[in-house]
Amino acid sequence: MGGGSSGVYNPPSRSATYGKDLKNQANESIRNTEMRLQRRLTDFSYEPRNVFISFHTVDEMQVKLLRYQAKDDRFDFAFRDYSVQEPFSDKWKTRVKERIKRSDYTICLIGEDTHSREAVNWELNQSYKMDKKVVGVRIYRDAKHKIPEPIKRNKSKVVDWNLGDIMEQLSEE
Repeated sequence: MGGGSSGVYNPPSRSATYGKDLKNQANESIRNTEMRLQRRLTDFSYEPRNVFISFHTVDEMQVKLLRYQAKDDRFDFAFRDYSVQEPFSDKWKTRVKERIKRSDYTICLIGEDTHSREAVNWELNQSYKMDKKVVGVRIYRDAKHKIPEPIKRNKSKVVDWNLGDIMEQLSEE
């Protein structure tokens, strides 16, 4: 029998320090973004942004996380979510059009199957028809999931999930 044990538990490499490292990386990224924005926009205060979130329903937990993160007090930025959480129907389409119309931006959360969802592609096409800025956000930065066709066709910016980078995209006119 190989590799005997001394009775001491050796945790796997993804230990509690891994979570702390991720938190530190996220905070550092936000600080860097804050500094970039302050240099670019010294006398500028963000106006509240109305944001429509387009997503595949299996990614709803990530949507909740984005909503929570967007409340970060370090950004003078109101994030109003106008996403619609109803079945894809004519009534749904009418409500979505109204909410996209009231939005300044559309964020598309990109997961594994987002690119193939009829409702997501419809929402994105409506956003472009209404001249809304669309930002793609990769839910998992290590997984390069397919980008929805409307985003590729319109050459919209796609960023990895990083609150600082997302807010920077929403600050651009």
